[in-house]
Amino acid sequence: MKKSLLTLLVLIAAALRGAGTPVERIYVSTDRDVYIAGDAVWCSLTCLDRNGRFSNASAVSYLELVSADGTACTAKIGLLEGRGAGSFRIPVTAPTGVYRLIAYTAVNAAEEGTPWQAGSRLLAVFNTTSAARVKDGVDIVEESAAPAPQIPAEGSLELSMRNRLRKNANAVLYLRNPDSRASVSLSVHHVDDLAAVPQENSPESFLKSLSAPARFLREVAPENDGEIISARILGTMVQGDDDVTFATLSTAGSPSNLYVGRSEGDRIRFYTANIYGNREIVCEVEQLDRKEGYIDLESPFIHPAAGDLPKLGLHPDQRADLAARKAALRGEGDLRIDTLTTYLAHREDLLLSSVHRRRYHLDDYTRFPSVREVLVEILQELHLKREKGKTVLELTVSDALNRKHTRTDKILVMMDGVVVSNLDLILGFDAMLLEDVNIYDQAFFVGKTPFQGLVNFITRKNYVTALRFPANVRVVDFQGVAYPVAYGGDAPEGEGQDLRQLLYWHPVLDLDAASECRLEFTTPGYAGRFRVVAEGFTEDGTPLRREIFF
Repeated sequence: MKKSLLTLLVLIAAALRGAGTPVERIYVSTDRDVYIAGDAVWCSLTCLDRNGRFSNASAVSYLELVSADGTACTAKIGLLEGRGAGSFRIPVTAPTGVYRLIAYTAVNAAEEGTPWQAGSRLLAVFNTTSAARVKDGVDIVEESAAPAPQIPAEGSLELSMRNRLRKNANAVLYLRNPDSRASVSLSVHHVDDLAAVPQENSPESFLKSLSAPARFLREVAPENDGEIISARILGTMVQGDDDVTFATLSTAGSPSNLYVGRSEGDRIRFYTANIYGNREIVCEVEQLDRKEGYIDLESPFIHPAAGDLPKLGLHPDQRADLAARKAALRGEGDLRIDTLTTYLAHREDLLLSSVHRRRYHLDDYTRFPSVREVLVEILQELHLKREKGKTVLELTVSDALNRKHTRTDKILVMMDGVVVSNLDLILGFDAMLLEDVNIYDQAFFVGKTPFQGLVNFITRKNYVTALRFPANVRVVDFQGVAYPVAYGGDAPEGEGQDLRQLLYWHPVLDLDAASECRLEFTTPGYAGRFRVVAEGFTEDGTPLRREIFF
């Protein structure tokens, strides 16, 4: 009796712990199902709540490409009203085999027994430069494998186009949505004899998995606005007057991102609105001892297990197709396809994007070798001052009546968008390497922290990360959120034959109710069989999927 009562109390506690936490699941679509190592994988994510509606609870998701050998690579994908898009490259060292592409949010990561596989996608990866294979994941077969079975159509989506086209010609595709508003991904790509593995999931089967109960192992803060970056503090702390640890996180270069963190036990958390692109970030904890302190940024990835994966069949007849894939990958740079992509809507919190600045381009003035001379001779608004044994910067501003006011407190000093609290680092910098000085004399907020002005010293080649920061500052390469892009199928520029495998890709194609969409793209410079796939969901939770060949 006591054991049963204890079990009941544990279940009730677990239910209460996750009572206010939203339940969400992610369905993954990709531009293709078969890749070679080094290929770019273009992704489309759909995040639904337990009722099958687009979820707006999370603004970022985490993607992992996993096999029996573990996680091969990771990516971060932003979410906007339940939809997300991005891309990543399969490592050139990835062994040949079958991989599972899994997407999850911070909420998912706190669940017990999360059904990771329900919205995942199986990808076949061939390595054309290495004999490495996923452990127990490859079979040598005597004949080419049969093509993967076609997934049945779902919903009322319609696709139509001519079934025979010329090389290097314009193609027209019609996409009809006779029902309610919907959001789908659309891919047009080459199909060869590198047979894809059968997919376990479809939009319809994914919707059925949403009814599974959710139990949370711990409380978790949904990332409503963007990634919450957590840093662990190790070392001796010198507490400030208000007993609150003050920390900054900023990105080197342009565009500038700045976030102010607050302490939560032995951790600092920065509530960002997503930092896009791979960047160098600088994290500083002011109260951390400059000699003994240490900051450790925590990874948000949880490395889930791949589960049961089918084996990939290898056959000598695949050599010609693998050679063609390799040639297409090698020719991507010459054709400059990346310049033809279009950025899609995303949330990005850029520092001072709407605040007026005064720019001093130092080449327009007499050049001085020291920063002190630049401050005295050129930057009239700025003055140096000693305060409590520390060099600080004063900012003089004029009000509407042209009266002068001097500000010392809460003046933010940066170099290349990075916060530099020790002004001596800037004063010792070679002024001949400075290009601009931008002065913002307006008061502004970063989160809930007010500042009375900002000075940003811009170097010629982003030299800020070469400064000799003390131990309480951490400079790291940071994996940001992938920019969401679409490829509209324009003819690529550059020299060489057009060997594109992917002819069109739109990860977030929004369709009005009872609408028809006319899409155009250019066929490549070789003959072959091509596939058009559209899949997604309507706003009322109806699964959609359709594919045709030409």
